[in-house]
Amino acid sequence: MSVTIEYVPASSPVHRLHALTKLAAALAVLTISLLLRDPLSLSVLLLSLLGLSAVAGVGRETLLAVKGLFKVALILIFLQVFFVTEGNVIVGPIAGVSWLAVTDAGLLFGIAMALRMTTIVTSFLLFLLTTPMRSTVLALVEYLKVPYDYAFLFITSLRFIPTFLEEVRLIREAQEARAHDFGGGSLARLRAIFPLALPLVNLSLQRAERMAMAMETRGFGLPGRTYYRTEKPGAVDMAVIAGLLLVIAVIGLWQFG
Repeated sequence: MSVTIEYVPASSPVHRLHALTKLAAALAVLTISLLLRDPLSLSVLLLSLLGLSAVAGVGRETLLAVKGLFKVALILIFLQVFFVTEGNVIVGPIAGVSWLAVTDAGLLFGIAMALRMTTIVTSFLLFLLTTPMRSTVLALVEYLKVPYDYAFLFITSLRFIPTFLEEVRLIREAQEARAHDFGGGSLARLRAIFPLALPLVNLSLQRAERMAMAMETRGFGLPGRTYYRTEKPGAVDMAVIAGLLLVIAVIGLWQFG
C-alpha cells in the first residue's frame, strides 16, 4: 500500500495548534533525538509520537509510514554495526575477517541510529498530516520571514507528491491494459519504467503551464501582498513552545550535565 503525505482534516487538539507551534515541536523532536543516545529513550520518544498521532486521528497514516521506514532502518542497522569495534563481540569474525564482527556496542549504536531516523521522520510527518498547506505558508512567511517564492516552491513540491504518485499509478494501469509487462528481473523492471516517463513528463509540463497561467492571472509576485486570513499563535501555543524549550534544556543537562 502506497503512503502519501496529505493533510487530514480533523478537529483534534493537535490540529487546533498553530502551524508555527507544530513546526517548533517537530524541530524540538529533532533536537531531542540528537541529544538522546540510548535506544530505550528513543523508543519512548517514538512511542510518544505514535500515541500523539492516534490522538490527532492520523494514527493509521503514521503507522503506514513507519512501516515503510522499517526496511531503511534495517539497512541503517546493518551498515552501522560494522563501523563500531568497541564492546563485546557477539557475532563473528565473519568469513574469517578480524574486523568484520558484530559487537554489542555496535548493535546498540545501529539500533539507536535507526530509531533516531524513524523518530525524526515521524515528527515531520505528523506536522504535515495535521497542518493545512496555507497555514504552513503563513507560518513560514509571516513569522520565520522566509521569502514567499521559496515558501510557495516548498509547499507546491509537497502538494504535488500525491498527485504525481496517482498519475504514475494511472499511467501504469493504462500501459498494463495495453499488455505492457512490468514484471521480470531487476533489469527488465528498469527497462519497463521508460514507457512511464514520457507521458508523465508531458502531464507534468501541462500542469506547470496551467499553474503558471493561474498564478499570473492572480498577480503572483506583485508588491503589496495581502492575506485573506491571518492566524496568530494563542496562549496554548506559547505554553507548548515554552514547555518544549524546557524539555530540551532538561534533556541537555541530563545528557551533558
